[in-house]
Amino acid sequence: MARKAEGRLVNRADLAEILGISLPTVDAWVKDKMPFVRRGGRGVEWQFDTASVIQWREDRAKDAAEGKLDDIEAIEQETARVKLERERLKYAAEAALVVPLDQLERRLSVVFAEVKAAMRNLPGRTVSQLLGETDERVFKRTLSEEIDRALTALSEFDTTTLDESLDEDRPGGAE
Repeated sequence: MARKAEGRLVNRADLAEILGISLPTVDAWVKDKMPFVRRGGRGVEWQFDTASVIQWREDRAKDAAEGKLDDIEAIEQETARVKLERERLKYAAEAALVVPLDQLERRLSVVFAEVKAAMRNLPGRTVSQLLGETDERVFKRTLSEEIDRALTALSEFDTTTLDESLDEDRPGGAE
């Protein structure tokens, strides 16, 4: 990886100081193909061209911003993260902690239909009780009682029994 020097030639410690990084970070960057002028070894110091190193960092930052993952470790970490997330979702589904979106949509449409029916039935259930009534408090109390009755019925509405019957109605559902 030897390159012609364009910037200042420095050793590992100087490079770390100039860039404000640790020596282990310099070593990790070398493993990630950071350019150097001379490889270090027993009794021989590493030598880096600061301009080449800075250009290498800029190129890597640009690649990262564009989503180009050429770093095998980053790819492996992302793969592991995706696999872990997939396993979490699989476990959540098996433990019935999540509900498929289409099933949730079917449940909600049935519940909203029940809400609509309960609200539309309010006038029919209250008209005979309020016919000829002029006291505002009686109107409010009667309507509140009917609304509470409708909401209580909705809160007791069991959507879990809907799953099988609704799944049978959709294409590819239970048979």
